Amino acid sequence: MAIQRLPSLGFLALLPLVAACNQTTASPPAAPAVDPNAMGSGVHAALADVQVTRERHDSQAAGMAVMSFFDPIGITDLAEPAMEAEHRRELDEKYRRVEEEVRKTVAEAEAIKAQNQAGANNSNARRRARREAE
Repeated sequence: MAIQRLPSLGFLALLPLVAACNQTTASPPAAPAVDPNAMGSGVHAALADVQVTRERHDSQAAGMAVMSFFDPIGITDLAEPAMEAEHRRELDEKYRRVEEEVRKTVAEAEAIKAQNQAGANNSNARRRARREAE
């Protein structure tokens, strides 16, 4: 009887391993599609990237604080300034991207505004020409 249950027990022993493999290989949830033609979508994406980076930095800092509590020799005191410097550098890059996207969006808006004004001026000129022709 015990021999018949051995394969079942073996399968049950493998279930946690299979679950762990599925967690690491499962695809991440799909990010919302960002329309590259929509004005300001790059700014929204850059700001979302900054927010994700800040949250990751906060969790890393919290992890470092927990590790420093259990660190008897103080090795985390040596690693903490390097981690903070890396966080600052990464956030500086992210904010530069945000600034670039904002500049791009402003330039697009100004181009559209100029195009609309040119179109309005052309339509006004056509109206005047029609009135004069009549």
